[in-house]
Amino acid sequence: MGYRELTDALLSDGDEKVRQIRQATEAEADRIRGEAAARIRKLQDDYGRRQESATAAETGIILAEAERQAALIKLEAEKVLAGRLYTLAHGTLAQLRDDRYAELFAALAEELLPCSWQTVRVNPVDSELAKASFPGAAVETDSGITGGMEVIAEGGRVRVDNTLEKRLERAWPELLPRLLNAILRV
Repeated sequence: MGYRELTDALLSDGDEKVRQIRQATEAEADRIRGEAAARIRKLQDDYGRRQESATAAETGIILAEAERQAALIKLEAEKVLAGRLYTLAHGTLAQLRDDRYAELFAALAEELLPCSWQTVRVNPVDSELAKASFPGAAVETDSGITGGMEVIAEGGRVRVDNTLEKRLERAWPELLPRLLNAILRV
């Protein structure tokens, strides 16, 4: 599954959640702005025309605070959305286990530096692939691994995690802004 397919899957799974987050964020921001506007009107009535400069200064402070609160709400909504997207992305890793998965596994194994790997940890379904790719290594299985492998050498001093989960984790800081841009443009 490529970037496009992952983006499409995430878009289709996350559209409703994005809509809800947007509505909640916009409603809360509107409420805060409305409260700020009401406070500004009260200040204008209380101080009158002769204290316009004082009102203008206070208005600026109130509006700045309202905008700050709205920005914090938006940031929190984006944080929640980012967490949801990561969960969805992690959930789609299993889709990479299609009829081309053996090629993907071999490519991930080839990325590793040549080494006398002592142990290789893989998904239980990948035991035979691991034995073929790492003939001298002990194969351990871990159902928490969707795909790929973690290899260990030199009595545990050398450890390389080349699982799909770790690759997603490493790529996430680059993927997230792209996904957010794609979703928020919709």
